[in-house]
Amino acid sequence: MVKRLVVLCLGIVVLVFVSINSASAQKQEKDFPVRQLKAKEIKIDRNYDGVVDRVEVYNKKGVIIRVEADTNGDGKMDEWVFYKDGKATKGEKDANRDGKPDTFLTYDTKGAIVKLEVDSDGDGKIDVLVSYKNGKPIE
Repeated sequence: MVKRLVVLCLGIVVLVFVSINSASAQKQEKDFPVRQLKAKEIKIDRNYDGVVDRVEVYNKKGVIIRVEADTNGDGKMDEWVFYKDGKATKGEKDANRDGKPDTFLTYDTKGAIVKLEVDSDGDGKIDVLVSYKNGKPIE
């Protein structure tokens, strides 16, 4: 009978201890909220040659704002896509490898291409313009 009483008392003490620790842990979580860190920049080597060929940039909320890419493998970024609220708004590409963008894309609010502009002769002026509707060129 005494053993049962001791075991019962120990059980009650354990339950009270667990209850106090649980309440303390809950209070601690409220006092010190868990924060998740968001990536600000991710560098990627897509072809595993040891050279970064894609960079993704995110804002403080973790929403993508820009992507840079080396699409021809020369070690230089030659394509840029800019985002607003996580959706592409414009893109630029250096197709002739002179270090300056010569192809420009404009996207609608849903991220679909609405306009393509190209400076095909490198004089700094647009000489090719293609408009798009529903993702298809308008002729």
